Amino acid sequence: MELADSAIPEKNKPMRIRPLLVLVLSLALVLPVAARGKTKPVVSTAAIQIPALSENDRRASDYYFQEALDARQQNRFDEAFELFRYVVELDSLNAQAWYEVAVFYNNMKHPEWGVDAMEKAWKLDPQNDWYTFGLANMYLSLKMVPKAVVLYEGLLKTRSSDENLHYQLASLYNQSGNYLGALHQFDAVENLIGKNEAVSLEKFKIYKELGKPKRAIREIQALCNDNPYDVDYILMLGDAWMDLGKLKEAFKQYQIAKTTDPGNPSVSLSLADYYKEIGDSAAAQVQLISALTNPNTDVNTKLEIFTPILNNAMVTADSVKIPSYFEILLDQHPNEYQIRELHVEYLMHLGRKDDAKAELRTVLDLNPNQLDTWKKLLQLSAEANNQPEIRKICTDAINYYPAESIFWFYLGLSWYPEQENQADSTDYQEAIKAFEKAITVSKPDDNTFISRVYGLIGDAYLYLKNRPACYDNYEKALATHPGNILVLNNYAYYLSEDNSDLAKAERMSRKTIDAEPKNSIYLDTYAWIFFKEEKFSLAKIYIERAVANEPDPSSTILEHYGDILWFNQDTDAAMVQWKKALELQNPSDELIEKVETGKYISPKKVQP
Repeated sequence: MELADSAIPEKNKPMRIRPLLVLVLSLALVLPVAARGKTKPVVSTAAIQIPALSENDRRASDYYFQEALDARQQNRFDEAFELFRYVVELDSLNAQAWYEVAVFYNNMKHPEWGVDAMEKAWKLDPQNDWYTFGLANMYLSLKMVPKAVVLYEGLLKTRSSDENLHYQLASLYNQSGNYLGALHQFDAVENLIGKNEAVSLEKFKIYKELGKPKRAIREIQALCNDNPYDVDYILMLGDAWMDLGKLKEAFKQYQIAKTTDPGNPSVSLSLADYYKEIGDSAAAQVQLISALTNPNTDVNTKLEIFTPILNNAMVTADSVKIPSYFEILLDQHPNEYQIRELHVEYLMHLGRKDDAKAELRTVLDLNPNQLDTWKKLLQLSAEANNQPEIRKICTDAINYYPAESIFWFYLGLSWYPEQENQADSTDYQEAIKAFEKAITVSKPDDNTFISRVYGLIGDAYLYLKNRPACYDNYEKALATHPGNILVLNNYAYYLSEDNSDLAKAERMSRKTIDAEPKNSIYLDTYAWIFFKEEKFSLAKIYIERAVANEPDPSSTILEHYGDILWFNQDTDAAMVQWKKALELQNPSDELIEKVETGKYISPKKVQP
């Protein structure tokens, strides 16, 4: 098993001295495994040596081993795993079979079982580098660093020219606090490949940890000497002086870098750190703004600079320059959606929601695979109750997130007309389709949401004058979530309107009153059920509570109040309430007739 060629990081133009790199190899055991993960090992840690196999057992072992390899090749992983386990039962000296068992355990997320099998493979064939690396990496995954170090030290005896192996061992020494050992291995890497940025930075950190600042600086100075015109290395030396608290020496390097490459944004960033360190926040800010507005600064760095500036401006209300910064950034990076997302936050802060929605649309045009952005855009449109816009957003979002129930839900709501008399039957039918899809893609255990959607489907069928379908969906809603008080209220009210199963209606309505005893709509429903049951005294008690708890009672509540007063023999008071109801919008024909005749008029029978 060879170490990857990329184990030693290449020069990557850093703007800052990075923290120590502790390179831990990922396990090189990458065979996909579908085998069940809870099967324990078939072996103990007993000694491996046993008498040689008979010829028949040897043939059987070879046969089943080949069968296991074939099963693995054909992705029949469960079968392959069991066959490899059977092979090591037949022949406990089969190193390759032990290795395969270890691979399976590791990929089943059980390295603690796999390490025993890998140890057996390695002990049977300690010269096999593949087994050695596999065991070392298992030790590392189990935080058994000293054991891994021993294996890497052994590997170096025969692979002394492997720079990646030296680098790995150096990193492990460093991780273990063996700094001198780490330095020795890093020196070996440089002897093999020459000066290397990553190695020099590691050595700088170690020398600093050991209290040897001169040796630390010497490492970075050597990089500069090898690359005298490379501004990144000049800045790196300045950063190293800064890290050691030598501010004058750091500033000198930064000035050299600025003279060498005046337009390099990294120079501005290093100078910003310098000025911040000496307490000159104004000068530091100037340098940050210089980097922010520099077209050569990468977008991620600009975001790191600008985000705290923007957040501070929104908190302190000192945002005079923010629009000009956005103008520059959007001009330099018109297709960077992250900058536009920050612009959305700023527009929302200013209360410019329409502009924020337009910017969100641009963000989604640049990168439509952003669920949170779709939801944010939907929320803004929902707040504005812009139904055509909501419908368009949901329709577009569903193309990218068809399994998100929220978009189907709001798509259904968008088909509801703002006024009932504007309704078209096809609108409600479209709403029902969307709601049904919302239920289909919702999480099965999201009972509150599913119940709510069933209730809305029931409401839609009500508007379509299909009472059986309406009540069927109300039943589904309550079966899913018995405490859905909206459905309990609606179901109870419409049963009373139908003069159907009033006892059931009363029970359901009682639950809503228990849940919200001051809700005037629920109190009105409860009173109306008592009215339909001809319990007029009780009806009067609850309709008066409904009116008392509603500063602006609706026409329906006032008409009910008048009806109940009439049957309580208070005809004058009834007429007062009917007249109040008539002054409100959309009076019923029966209400008009009541006021004109001064008599109670029975409502027309509701058609199912």
